Amino acid sequence: MSKKTFNKPKRAQFVYFLLVFISGGALFFIKTQPEKEQNFGLMILLLIILMFSLLKSTKNWAYDNPKPKDDEENADDKPVYKNKEIPSLEEMTKNIKKKDKKSS
Repeated sequence: MSKKTFNKPKRAQFVYFLLVFISGGALFFIKTQPEKEQNFGLMILLLIILMFSLLKSTKNWAYDNPKPKDDEENADDKPVYKNKEIPSLEEMTKNIKKKDKKSS
């Protein structure tokens, strides 16, 4: 089965959301406790679960909502600087100083 034909159910997206919400909330709760009561191993485990579920949910979201073809940038849209002389930094600062003197 190719990845293009595989469709993850909406249920998986909901499960990933719950994992993000629960692990994030638990991390916040543990972090608000006094330092002596914080369990470092549990915090690392919750952080790994949070990152994994965020990764899976964003992959699922990107699969369900593909980028439109017309949204991609074409090479023709980019500015062209051929045959144009770009001034040096010193020339730019001189021009800015001249403009500042004229406006004063």
